[in-house]
Amino acid sequence: MIKPSAPLINPPTNQDISTSSGDNRMSSEYEKFDLAIVGAGPVGLITALAAAYTGCKDSHQKQLQIALIGPKPSAIALNRDTRTTAFMHPSLKMLSNLAILEKIETEAAPLKELRMIDDTAGLLRAPDCHFTSLELDLPYFALNIPNADLNRALIEMVSQASAIRWIETEEVSKVTSEDEQVSINTREGKMITAPFCIGADGRNSICRQAAEIETDTWSYDQTAIACGFTHQLPHNAVSIEIHRPTGPLTLIPLKEHHASLVWSLKPAEAEQMVKLDDNGFIEALNKASLGFYGQINTVAKRVAFPIKGMSLKKLAAKRIALVGEAAHIVPPIGAQGMNMGLMDAACLCDAIQQSPDYAQFPSNLVESYNTIRHRDVARRSKTIDLLNKSLLVDYLPFKAARTVGLTLLKQLTPLRRLVMQQGMGTPLETSSYHGESLPTLMQDPAAETAYASQS
Repeated sequence: MIKPSAPLINPPTNQDISTSSGDNRMSSEYEKFDLAIVGAGPVGLITALAAAYTGCKDSHQKQLQIALIGPKPSAIALNRDTRTTAFMHPSLKMLSNLAILEKIETEAAPLKELRMIDDTAGLLRAPDCHFTSLELDLPYFALNIPNADLNRALIEMVSQASAIRWIETEEVSKVTSEDEQVSINTREGKMITAPFCIGADGRNSICRQAAEIETDTWSYDQTAIACGFTHQLPHNAVSIEIHRPTGPLTLIPLKEHHASLVWSLKPAEAEQMVKLDDNGFIEALNKASLGFYGQINTVAKRVAFPIKGMSLKKLAAKRIALVGEAAHIVPPIGAQGMNMGLMDAACLCDAIQQSPDYAQFPSNLVESYNTIRHRDVARRSKTIDLLNKSLLVDYLPFKAARTVGLTLLKQLTPLRRLVMQQGMGTPLETSSYHGESLPTLMQDPAAETAYASQS
């Protein structure tokens, strides 16, 4: 594995930075950086590490200096997060190349098989589909990693990265894109400026508002419940996706006899489920999970969130690029959300590499990122939207089409392999990569000559 290159270990050299205190806090009211990232969730943290790893240098060969702007979660908040994330192989390669995976691999659990079960009780029942990673000559489809362990590792790495300054704030109050820079104001009265800004600030992105990007948003009649649980039978690294009239109920393996749950329900039903005590929730989950993991023994704290959708006309404008849920929101189907966010970050790093002249960095980067990434995001979001609606819409032709599609998926091996490859994150549009199917950070370390040669 290629270790992080110079951007993660060299001392700061940017003379525009007014302070270089070791606690990642500002001691002045105004600071100027080469790149600003707004949002300190997992996608924002990984994007910061990826940008530092890229080793982008300006025309004077100075180290690119990065501001990461957002709150730092407390240890208590991290421990309360019982959710998990399934990282597909492209994302795992990226985490490995950034030296993140080695810090969390012991807590990860493989997903070797996926079973899709139709429990919609409709007249046209779709066949059960069974996918195995061996069909793609892979040991597993994904690794399921607890969010708390992931975030602890990311926080440690970012805090130690000399190319990244973590500007802690309770809230970013204003983002303004100007002729020559982007200005970011915090609630505490600080101002950070940079020629380019990356918005990793979630579905209510203030960066997206500043970029004035046209947005299409919608809501589903669904709320998802997420939590961890323990169970009686071994799961054998098999993930179960049960398609129900209210949406999918997904059981995702963790360490043996431990798993995580994402359960889509009608909002009123989800509200009732969250209010149940542990015994009441276990009883409901035992019935809905159809006994695939045996008796449910214990459940962790439940988190509920409304399921929404969002698509953008473009992903970058006015010196601002968007990643993660600032750029797209999809229903929780096939573990696509976080993996799409990491693909955004990897593609953005490729766009940075394609901007050789620092003076033209912002305009080139906006154009390159939109070219590389937007089409795949739009197509993938539309596919996930249709899959989700196929469960919710009680319209016979729609359900018939779904049944036929899953039947073909079960019977036609080439089609099944193609769908599995796409589900793991391979971009639908590959022409931007000159024949390569993945951005540089998601390729095997041996293929990463572009970054290694500039380290």
